[in-house]
Amino acid sequence: MVRAVIVTHGTLGNELMGAVQNVLGPQGDVDVVSNNGMSLDQIITAAQSSLSGGSLVFFVDFCGGSPYVACKTLQQNHPECAIISGVNMPMLFSFFTKRSQLPFKDLVEMVESDAHRGIQRISS
Repeated sequence: MVRAVIVTHGTLGNELMGAVQNVLGPQGDVDVVSNNGMSLDQIITAAQSSLSGGSLVFFVDFCGGSPYVACKTLQQNHPECAIISGVNMPMLFSFFTKRSQLPFKDLVEMVESDAHRGIQRISS
């Protein structure tokens, strides 16, 4: 099964994961890392502890922040990992409901597509 690591600023990752579990129930093979009070090296170490071989998707809140930089650093030595930024609920729902059904590359593409589809402007 494809693992997930949600790496964000503050409590965002924990809040998103809590909301996902409220809808889908408990999810395994997922870790949440907050950058709260951590240096870049500490974030890297915390995220690295989730690398146990096999396919893994890092979900980060936005490109350029310390969570992204930490995951990008880890990805250099672990090319089997993907990084998807802009973590949102549609993205996580897609990942957790499809991760056992699709090959890794297809899963990453589908999750990205579903995340974009979940962002809509609602007109009155």
